Amino acid sequence: MAESMTHFDKAAADWDKEPRRIALMRAIGEAILREAAPTRETDVLDYGCGTGLVGLFLLPHVSSVTGADNSPGMLEVLRAKIAESGLTNMKAILLDLQKDPIPADRFQMIVVAMAMHHIADTEGVLRAFYDLLLPGGTLCLADLDTEPGNFHSPEMAHVVHHHGFDRQELKGQLAEAGFAEMKDATALKFNKPVTGQGEREFSVFLMCSRRPS
Repeated sequence: MAESMTHFDKAAADWDKEPRRIALMRAIGEAILREAAPTRETDVLDYGCGTGLVGLFLLPHVSSVTGADNSPGMLEVLRAKIAESGLTNMKAILLDLQKDPIPADRFQMIVVAMAMHHIADTEGVLRAFYDLLLPGGTLCLADLDTEPGNFHSPEMAHVVHHHGFDRQELKGQLAEAGFAEMKDATALKFNKPVTGQGEREFSVFLMCSRRPS
């Protein structure tokens, strides 16, 4: 975990300079609005928020966003954005659900955009998400469909724990954690350069599930 934090801390300052990353996160945000339909009364936890790209996209459509990440460097960038824009309904917190206590706040929605593949204990974090949601709340997971392990550069191998996810297997994990009403959609497909292989197509799913009322 410390290695992961160091990698993302170092990358934070330049994180938003990659146009492909901006487009990816916007597409995920649009898919969340389309498939999960949050309202102006929805309090959102954006877990693994990074510099807040998805949370800031959702903010005009919801009541509040709490951005949570285990990288102080990423959170520093997000807090600067919040301060510069004078936002009063967004905050950033340091949180690693693989080791930290679950916060006291509860949410109507949790979004996790391209962060699950960096989490070793998927099952444990899904159970934590269940506890953090209010009854009837929605969990939105956006991540890579199963890929052969070449989406990330070799330099990132130490912070990648899953080469995407099989949607049916993930639904099974969600059901074991107590979630219901799982539905999935393809948020986008895109081409990305792969070391030594030219470009390859990857796909990102959005899976929404609900904590029963």
